[in-house]
Amino acid sequence: MPYIEKIEMKGFKSYGNRKVVVPLSKGFTAIVGANGSGKSNIGDAVLFVLGGLSAKAMRATRISDLIFAGTKTEAPAKYAEVAMYFNNEDRGFPIDEDEVVIKRRVYPDGRSTYWLNGRRSSRSDILDVLSAAMISPEGYNLVLQGDITKFIKMSPTERRMLIDEISGIAEYDAKKEKALKELKQAEENLARVDLLIREVKTQLDKLEKERNDALRYLDLKDRVERAKVTLLLGEIRKLESLIEESNLRDKEIEAEIAAMEARLTDIAREIVAREKELNAVERELEEKSEDGILEVTRKISEVKSKIEMAGKNIELARKEIEDGQHRLAKAKEELKKVSEEIEKSRNTISRWSKRREKLMAEIKEKEVIKNELVVKLGEIDRDFAIAKQDFDRVVEELEEAKKELYMKESDIKKFEEEIERAKGRIAQNNARRISLKAQIEEARRSLEAKRSELGEIDGKMSKAETRLKKAEKELEEKSRKLKKIEGELSKAREELIKAEAQREVRGNRAIEFLKAQNIPGLYGSLGELITVRDESYALAVEVALGGSYDHVVVEDDRVAERAIKLLKEKKLGRLTFLPLNKIKPRSMKGEPALGVPALDVVQYDPRFRNAVAHALGDTLIVNDMDEARAVGIGKVRMVTLGGELLERSGAITGGHYRPRGKLGVNVDEIRKRVEKLEREKEALESAVNALRVEVKGLQNELFELRMKRSELSKDLQVTQREMDRLLAEDRALGEEIRENEAHIEALEKKIHDTRGEMAKLRGRIERLEKKRTKLKKALENPEARELNQKIREVEAEISKLREELGKVESKLEGLDVRINEELLPRRADLEEEIEGLINRINALKANIEENERAITDFEAELEELKKAEENVKDELKELRERRERLRNEIIDLRAEKDELSSKLQELRIEANTLKIKLAQYEATLGEKRDELRHYDSRLIKSIKEVPLELDALSEQIEKMEEEIRALEPVNMKAIEDFEVVERRYLELKSKREQVIAEKESIEEFIEEIEGQKKQVFLQTLGEIAKNFSELFAKLSPGGSARLILENEDDPFAGGLEIEAKPAGKDVKRIEAMSGGEKALTALAFVFAIQRYKPAPFYLFDEIDAHLDDANVKRVADLIKEASQNSQFIVVTLRDVMMANADKIIGVSMRKGVSRVVALSLEKAMKILEEARKRSEAEHAEMFGHLSG
Repeated sequence: MPYIEKIEMKGFKSYGNRKVVVPLSKGFTAIVGANGSGKSNIGDAVLFVLGGLSAKAMRATRISDLIFAGTKTEAPAKYAEVAMYFNNEDRGFPIDEDEVVIKRRVYPDGRSTYWLNGRRSSRSDILDVLSAAMISPEGYNLVLQGDITKFIKMSPTERRMLIDEISGIAEYDAKKEKALKELKQAEENLARVDLLIREVKTQLDKLEKERNDALRYLDLKDRVERAKVTLLLGEIRKLESLIEESNLRDKEIEAEIAAMEARLTDIAREIVAREKELNAVERELEEKSEDGILEVTRKISEVKSKIEMAGKNIELARKEIEDGQHRLAKAKEELKKVSEEIEKSRNTISRWSKRREKLMAEIKEKEVIKNELVVKLGEIDRDFAIAKQDFDRVVEELEEAKKELYMKESDIKKFEEEIERAKGRIAQNNARRISLKAQIEEARRSLEAKRSELGEIDGKMSKAETRLKKAEKELEEKSRKLKKIEGELSKAREELIKAEAQREVRGNRAIEFLKAQNIPGLYGSLGELITVRDESYALAVEVALGGSYDHVVVEDDRVAERAIKLLKEKKLGRLTFLPLNKIKPRSMKGEPALGVPALDVVQYDPRFRNAVAHALGDTLIVNDMDEARAVGIGKVRMVTLGGELLERSGAITGGHYRPRGKLGVNVDEIRKRVEKLEREKEALESAVNALRVEVKGLQNELFELRMKRSELSKDLQVTQREMDRLLAEDRALGEEIRENEAHIEALEKKIHDTRGEMAKLRGRIERLEKKRTKLKKALENPEARELNQKIREVEAEISKLREELGKVESKLEGLDVRINEELLPRRADLEEEIEGLINRINALKANIEENERAITDFEAELEELKKAEENVKDELKELRERRERLRNEIIDLRAEKDELSSKLQELRIEANTLKIKLAQYEATLGEKRDELRHYDSRLIKSIKEVPLELDALSEQIEKMEEEIRALEPVNMKAIEDFEVVERRYLELKSKREQVIAEKESIEEFIEEIEGQKKQVFLQTLGEIAKNFSELFAKLSPGGSARLILENEDDPFAGGLEIEAKPAGKDVKRIEAMSGGEKALTALAFVFAIQRYKPAPFYLFDEIDAHLDDANVKRVADLIKEASQNSQFIVVTLRDVMMANADKIIGVSMRKGVSRVVALSLEKAMKILEEARKRSEAEHAEMFGHLSG
């Protein structure tokens, strides 16, 4: 879970205007200081930055009182600011960063501002983030000064609600609340259903009575009949007038249709042209959007990557410089020590050299005295003199041997010391190699992971490139097909527009209606079933067909009869039918010398030959009137290529002729073809768009993979360089270890050889001592003995001086060896290392400068690329505007086309409607006349006057018939309605039962939630109560305590009591306890909760104030144990408490401003002792004043 790394304060309470940093330990941190030093203000700062709103809780009158008020030497602060740094490596906060920083600032006007990781935030956002990490400004983990007993002073209900919060039963309350709302809704639904049931029952009762009503209508029939005859006479006269008016309007409409069709053709061409231009613009926009922007974006990303890499190089170089400077400082410090030791050793040599010279002078002086005594002794006895000389020689040899033995012993000691130093270096190097091995292994794993990831990226890139090529190839093929389909669709649409226009011109609503009925054997109009072999004959064939153009070809007369019945039923006018089983073909007599028979220039289904021959079999197509004259007008039916029609009767029809349209054109087939092409286009567009998205996605994927590969390659190089450095250092350490081991082996050999020489010396000394003893007996002459005694005394002095001289020379030799073989080479190595480090640091600084220059160049390049990106965007903007303009133009043209088409359609509809109406008028006129014949002629003759206003008469008839209709169905309608309402009544009864079942289900669910809530609460309370009993017994050995529910049957209806029995005392309620007992009980309660559900950190301010040292020790041990799972920050004045802390922070006050410093335990104890003495002195002084 997260923990506080440090707290920064500026202008907060007693901490002055400078930024004060309080570094904290992950485990147990103690904050110590004299009373009034400001240590408790740290707790207030924690509560403040966590969003606390109570100034009183922070020991202030109002929030603005937290701002530093100033001193005689320091001005007041402009604001108070506290920042808290959390370690978030385990992501206890829902923020994907290793460090979370929460900062709060308050101004003199009481305004507060908050920051989260450097970004302005609101208090509610801060509280949400803290809540996610189980932190709250009102949390039980914050125990400020004097607050420890708040857990004791809590009411039982408040204490129980604290357990509620910890157990997390709020979600059950939320579920219950939701269920209660649903229950209320169910009850409301039940009330509504009951109301509906009552209403429907009333309606049902009413309908049941109405079923018996009688029908009355016969007396109205005679009056209706007479009125209808009168109406028929009036309608006949009116229809005759309408037929005349309709013929005039038909001619006007024909002229308007011709003008509109011409304009529609022009608009269709303009739309096709604009669409082609729009497609070109969209292709250009797509190409530039995909290639231009993508390329610039790729380059921008590459440059940013280079800037980032250069930044990483700078950071790495700076880190290496920092490491190098640290090593340089250590090397310089060691060089200084070595140089000082060399100088010290040289001074020691100088002192010992002077001592050696003095000793040699004294020895020389003693030798002179000894020689004088020897001369005197020689004068006494020549033999004695010889013996004395032998004795002296033996003594001298013995002294030399002893001196040599001492030197050997000194050498061994020196060798052994050198071995120990070499072993120390080996141990140090081995320890460093162990550390290096871990670093090398980590670097090797990192390299392997990066190489593996690089391989994966290469594999992904290969697959992505393959997929990209495939997608691009498929996109090219689909785009080519789409272009082709668009061309075909454009042509088909033009063809459809023309065909529709042609059909509307010649359109007959009756034919369209019949075709829609899908009557078997109905094939369509003759004009639709014929095509011309050569378009040059189209006009002639159309004119030759004349009225036959719209004659309907059917299989037989039965099909014709069925179609005619349908036309009659729908009153859609009249048509001419050509039944293939009845129609007779026409033909020309003989073979014409000129012209072409019309049958020879047309194509049709052989089944329709009789129908086609009926219309064209006797018609000859000639070039012009001259050719017609040559054939002979009146001999045969002829038509010229220009459209003049010459009948066999001699009649000639000619002038301007507006073609009805292309023969053999089936609008429905063209429309189906257009719809098919549109579906194909839509499918291809969808496929092309999908492929474009896929191509773009693959390009982006490749780009991201390339960028990732580039970054990974650079990371790999950096890691490889670090690996090489570590391996080089490891090899150097290994070589140094081998050299030291070889040196140790050589020294051990020297020790072995020297000990062998020492053994020989000891044997020689033993022999010389025996010889000296024998010679000494030979010198027993009294006078000679006296001289000899003097000689021996002098010799003893000489021997002592020589022994001291040997030691001095050994010391000098040792110092000389240490200087020349150890200190001077080490100094040279250090000087070489320092020079190498300085060169490396300078090279790294140059590398940093080079990278900084590169960053400047890259940033300039980035600016250029951004400008290029803007240029591409401008081009795209211009193309988009052009595209929008073309789209608007197309929309306008289509709107105009639609408007014209609509108007044309209206005109055509009007023309068709007019024709239909005309046919209807004629048909209706016939029908009316037929209908009139059904009435009695005497009744007709009896009607002398017909009113002009037929509407009133129709209205009168309608009223009479309405009255009849109202009377006629009463009985049946009542029965039908009764059944419907009865079904509704039964449905409502069923729904009521369903709502009741839902209500009962919700009530059961609420009861189940209450049970689960109670179970979770009791489980949590059980764990905390168990922890509380154990911890109280631990804090108060021999004592016991427990948590007691006021209402065990319904825990939420009562509170939670604490019952404690301190050691050696009776069971007490909280109110009867002493201050120390209350504090221990409250702490046991807090730690019981902590053990069940640890908070990230705990802040305790002088919780040990009322405890003796033994109890403080137990509390401190408990905090130490708990700090393995949570961070503890304890403000204390007790040395027992701080002795258990992992870190001690001292707080002192100087000139009215608090200061913070990290302390050792000894320093903290000393400060507290001084504070205690000052406090006792002040107390004594105060007591003295009071006594006086």
